[in-house]
Amino acid sequence: MRKQPQVTEQTRANLRQAFWELYVERPIEKVSVREITDRAGYNRATFYLYYHDVYELLEDIESRLLDGLSRLVNERLLQGERLDFSQHMGVILLMAQEYRGYFEVLLGERGDPTFTRRFKEAVAPLLERFVLPADEFTPQQAHVLLEFYLSGIVAAVSTWLSEPEPMSVESLIELIVREVLS
Repeated sequence: MRKQPQVTEQTRANLRQAFWELYVERPIEKVSVREITDRAGYNRATFYLYYHDVYELLEDIESRLLDGLSRLVNERLLQGERLDFSQHMGVILLMAQEYRGYFEVLLGERGDPTFTRRFKEAVAPLLERFVLPADEFTPQQAHVLLEFYLSGIVAAVSTWLSEPEPMSVESLIELIVREVLS
């Protein structure tokens, strides 16, 4: 008998939620499948129908977030003729704000370095197209500048989200434009 897709997705969502509640409290090495299934109300066999281990579950959460970011960049932000930093960064920040609980942890000190790398890879096409034209820099220069910009974006987003009461998206963009880009 095949499971209904909505039941399957609800089970996955419940497992992701239970895992996340535990992951926020402690490192992934200290999160067990038993704790996840107890919290979600399933048995261990159910967990293994969907995930190989807790690392695969974390990768599922990360991929859902980053796939959304990549779609946003590729289907919306890269369509313009020029970079509008306020608009482009605003859209990225609004997404980070919407999923604050996830981005704050994953980009923070305890976060997964792979997530940070993949976040940078999702945003990089914007900078490669609009900020670092290939004919103006050597490959080495472009690589260094790209990493500089991407690390700055990650640090700004991470710091902004870690504030107990972060400034508004508009205020953050205004600060960056006023103090860094002008």
